[in-house]
Amino acid sequence: MWNRIKLMFAWLRGKMSWKIARRILAGVSIIVFFYYLIGMVVVENINDDRNYANSILTDTSVGSHAVAMSAAMIDREVNQHAWISNDPWFKPGALLDNMAHYQKGIISANAIFAIELKDQLSRTRGSSQVDKNLQDVASGVNYAPDRWYWDPSVSIFLFVAPAEKQYNNALTNLRKYNDRLAKGEAFYERRTDNLLSTLDKFSLDMGSSSDAIAKKIDNGIGCVLDTKADDLFYDVKGRSYAYWLLLKGLRADFNKVITDKDIASSWDLLEQSLSALIDLDPMIVSNCDTDDFLFQNHIAAQGFYLLRARTQLKEITNILLK
Repeated sequence: MWNRIKLMFAWLRGKMSWKIARRILAGVSIIVFFYYLIGMVVVENINDDRNYANSILTDTSVGSHAVAMSAAMIDREVNQHAWISNDPWFKPGALLDNMAHYQKGIISANAIFAIELKDQLSRTRGSSQVDKNLQDVASGVNYAPDRWYWDPSVSIFLFVAPAEKQYNNALTNLRKYNDRLAKGEAFYERRTDNLLSTLDKFSLDMGSSSDAIAKKIDNGIGCVLDTKADDLFYDVKGRSYAYWLLLKGLRADFNKVITDKDIASSWDLLEQSLSALIDLDPMIVSNCDTDDFLFQNHIAAQGFYLLRARTQLKEITNILLK
């Protein structure tokens, strides 16, 4: 084999001058450059439309508005947009780390909701049976987001299921559950304690994100050159955006509880804080000193709105406890 390769290179040296070789190399480099550049422009889509899927909220035929909203998010990121978190190096999406972390954040928030849906919202009591569709949903959305067809950490010789396949399987089961729910063949308990439990899970995840932001601020390097700050920024933005949409769905599902407990105004304030967080969209994410004169610390600004939203979320859960 090696002899054949040597003979091929020897033949090329005899047929091709260095001048022609340099021109071919330059041409290939230009093609590769524009392949990645144009591909990145076409693929990138960090969609933070706060009015996305609003029609779901007024659709009386769905079983659960929050479940329908979760399904819409998963479908959009996996099928309507390109799922790029597991793109290999030869695909332009591999260079779009901001979009990748944004998508991971959205899926992570939906994974937390899926677990709560399986363990709490869909069960009439603690000893009742777990819904089979929701069991598959929870396992599907918790699949590694960066796993592609070939993953040497799993197997060098065998192909594995990519993230998109697992998420689409979860999406199918989520829709089946919501269809069954609409027909009265599944459970979705709209009780105060269930809403409280779900909001507590969201609050815990927000607390984890705020801790990650604090550690990044303390240990950041390079101010605008901190290449990991934008990864965290877009992960938190994706999670917050997902919670924004899920909270809209939960508000429609638990409208009676919210009215009875008189927490509509507190809910409005929570949505305002999340809205301000989602609207943060710097051209370059910087992690400078929080008291810097020239440059802003964008993850600190994000952390402010995140903690404000978490505080308002805790105020709502405290009222629900009474």
